[in-house]
Amino acid sequence: MGVGEARAARTWADEVAQALRGTKTDAAQGELTWPQALEQLRARAGDGPYTGRQRQPWEATIADLTHAVGQLGPAVRQQMEPHLFDLLAALSTPPNASATDRIARTARLAEELLLQADSGQLLPTAWQDLLSSVRDGVGFDAVDERLCLLHVLLRRSQRQAERLCDQLSGVMRDDATSVQWAQVRLGDLDPTALRRDLVGSAAGWSAQARVDLCERLVAAPPGTAHHAVWHAFRRAATSKMVEEYGPVTLYNSEWLRGNLINDGPYRSSLPAEATAADSFFPTDMLPEGKDVVIARVDLGFGARADAPGDSRVLVQSLILAAGFPEDHHGWELYEGYIHATNGDCGWKAFSLLDENIDARMPYGPMDITAKRLSDMAPRVAPHLTSGLEDLSSVVDAIGWWRASGVQPPHASVLLDVRILETVAGAVCGHARTWYEYLDTYHKNAWIRRSMTSELFDVLWHARDGIHWWSPQEKRAVIAIHGKLLRHDHGKSRADMTQVVAELPALAAALPEHTLQHRRTSAAAQRISSPGQVRVWYTDLENKWARTLGRLRLVRNALAHGGPVTAAAAASVAPVVHQLAGGSLLSSLTALIEGTAAADRHEAHRDRCNAWARDRLSGSTPYKP
Repeated sequence: MGVGEARAARTWADEVAQALRGTKTDAAQGELTWPQALEQLRARAGDGPYTGRQRQPWEATIADLTHAVGQLGPAVRQQMEPHLFDLLAALSTPPNASATDRIARTARLAEELLLQADSGQLLPTAWQDLLSSVRDGVGFDAVDERLCLLHVLLRRSQRQAERLCDQLSGVMRDDATSVQWAQVRLGDLDPTALRRDLVGSAAGWSAQARVDLCERLVAAPPGTAHHAVWHAFRRAATSKMVEEYGPVTLYNSEWLRGNLINDGPYRSSLPAEATAADSFFPTDMLPEGKDVVIARVDLGFGARADAPGDSRVLVQSLILAAGFPEDHHGWELYEGYIHATNGDCGWKAFSLLDENIDARMPYGPMDITAKRLSDMAPRVAPHLTSGLEDLSSVVDAIGWWRASGVQPPHASVLLDVRILETVAGAVCGHARTWYEYLDTYHKNAWIRRSMTSELFDVLWHARDGIHWWSPQEKRAVIAIHGKLLRHDHGKSRADMTQVVAELPALAAALPEHTLQHRRTSAAAQRISSPGQVRVWYTDLENKWARTLGRLRLVRNALAHGGPVTAAAAASVAPVVHQLAGGSLLSSLTALIEGTAAADRHEAHRDRCNAWARDRLSGSTPYKP
């Protein structure tokens, strides 16, 4: 195929390109990645053997690690031998009090495997595993897991994962411009030889040639550059127009904007990325106001996967250290930034938490618990003069729940577990702990909701990338999709019973070699027979056990000063927030209806347990 010639029919290479450029749906949401599981193991190994209260966190850690190993592709697993085999052998029996040498060996092996992940050595094999998963027609989850691991390994080795994956996507879809820039990046093509007339043209490379070029891109050392990141604070002030603290420079916002926009007298003394004619520095994006301070963080020259995240830590550390403990309300950091790399600027729009709080709530688009709690408010009024003690405890807990929704993961986990302790005490007395209450009253409800949410999500994403399809493909999919997903006053609804019935037809209508086809076909297969549904239930039951075990580990570590990783806390925070909200909803409903809280919780539990028994019977079809 020559340059600019029409593309052939869609192939597996196009599906790889779609996976790389698209929004990651992350089927493994709530699970730890392989490096994160290793970090958790390393932390656990430093906190004592498998005895007494340490038994549960060890069990949770080993369960997460075992699951993470199971999600690895064959090429990555092979490259990690023999260390991986030795690590699993060391953990084949729990490391009790007499196994101090084995615990130390486990920690060393985890450290060596983490160094391997962070060095970039695994990137070529992670790329091979992603290609194989698409080419060999495995399930959607395996493709998503291997794409997730590739992203993680890119970031950990200080590569800009999103930018590189966009470039890989362009090469895999045979885009001539992307191929040229890849050649420039690798030194195969002089920048002066770039052809500007090839925009929108096909390069004419074979699939294997594109794969080989991408593998070289993945394996290439991370690009180095000078990084400077601009942040903004509200309710802030400086004693001078400009103040420097090492790599951090603080500017009065009005002074800075005046010099940049109005060509003020001090413009020439400002950083080059903000004043150069060819930098396209978005001055108008900078927040303005008398109480706004702009911060520039100079990260120097080097390779950085997340320069905005690194700079945020530096500038927040400076401000928090300077203001603690007297300043309780000042120096509120805006979301967003301007990132200058060798003079080129990228950005994320500045905004404040209270300007778009709904988008920042966990499970915002899908979690209706908050709305249902709000809708119940008028029904609470008749109970304000009676049952005050019961009402007070529920209302207090609702306040905690609302507060936890906008807290960082560590704080939100503690608040939400405290809510669960309160509800568990009211429902079970002292007969059950909060985690026993969850396992007894919420496990099957969570599994049922997970199945329904997955099917709805499949439907929601079925039209992703539709602009790449032929007119016939578009019409066939829209005809089915339009019947299933209804939009009313900004809300999307679906009759899940109808979705279940139509899912095979939707899968058949979706174009082959698209992620939508792969994902919808996998979902249709999961509910195709009672036996398949039972397998799906068992997979989710195992995920529930891992999640609950990790939640116990995180909560107890936070409450008692034990080791906890940021990834572990972040993975359980949305789950426990939703569970706490659901438990409060049942308690508030019982209060309004004048029934005992225990009766309401038991009725909900019994309905979901009956649904689970039908799914596990192996003789009844799937029902949402």
